[in-house]
Amino acid sequence: MPFLKKGCVLTMGNYDGFHLGHQTILSLLKSQSFKRKLPSLVYTFDPHPVKILAPEIAPPLINTLDQKIELLQKMKIDILVLEKFTPRFAKTSPEVFFKTHLMHHLHPHFITVGYDFTFGSKRMGNIETLERLCFENQIDVKIVDPKMVGQKLASSSLIRKLLEQGKVDKARELLNRPYFMDGEIIRGEQRGTMLGFPTANLKTKNEISPAVGVYATLFCLNHKNYLSATNVGHRPTFGKGELAIETHVFGLKKNIYGKKVRVFFIKKIRDEKKFDSEQFLIRQIRSDINKAKQILSHYREKHAG
Repeated sequence: MPFLKKGCVLTMGNYDGFHLGHQTILSLLKSQSFKRKLPSLVYTFDPHPVKILAPEIAPPLINTLDQKIELLQKMKIDILVLEKFTPRFAKTSPEVFFKTHLMHHLHPHFITVGYDFTFGSKRMGNIETLERLCFENQIDVKIVDPKMVGQKLASSSLIRKLLEQGKVDKARELLNRPYFMDGEIIRGEQRGTMLGFPTANLKTKNEISPAVGVYATLFCLNHKNYLSATNVGHRPTFGKGELAIETHVFGLKKNIYGKKVRVFFIKKIRDEKKFDSEQFLIRQIRSDINKAKQILSHYREKHAG
């Protein structure tokens, strides 16, 4: 990489979710980039190492790869190195990884990582290993402490747990933004249209969907946000089917089949339940829409500007 001959400031990790802990590290990286007049570089892996080393226990990822790249761009990071993680690469010792992949190719002057960072074969490299290697090679290093939000530690594993429990508002506090899913609108069974509440069915590559239930959401189409309510579930009133993500967008009339959209989950309204008749379901949907409007109005007032 000829543009790295003068070196860089660098951080490493999986960076799934880009939560407040990650944002703290990247803010430090950017400040060091400005101070040293060197490009900021994020070194990460694809796929997630656990998907190769122990796929049976690999966690569902908070972000797709495209979303990860987008979030890095928004943080104004100069360079992304996306290392293909393979079984062969996994056998690299911490010392060889540091010398070959970092020193030889990237020439870092400063390295910062989180407090729980590990690297190299069987995760044998830890913070002490990194500090020793940096000292031996005259590289400045900074270990970033855990980021607490109230009594909660900002971590990808906790965010996954909160999403799987439907606590999207709690996850938002740790992410510093709403959790979102991207995808394409596909044709569904038209149940919503028959009930008088047409819905947009999302086909997504996101690995995590919030717990089944109804949510107040923002529906982003062509960079414009619409107020909406989203049902994540199996539509038990009509016989249990596959999991579907269906959004009723307030005031949107046009045909959007095939369009790329983003759904931001703001707050859960209620659990999914089976209704005895369509009339009871229609009455509940009206109530859900009113509740969603109240939640979203409050959310927009709080986050205006």
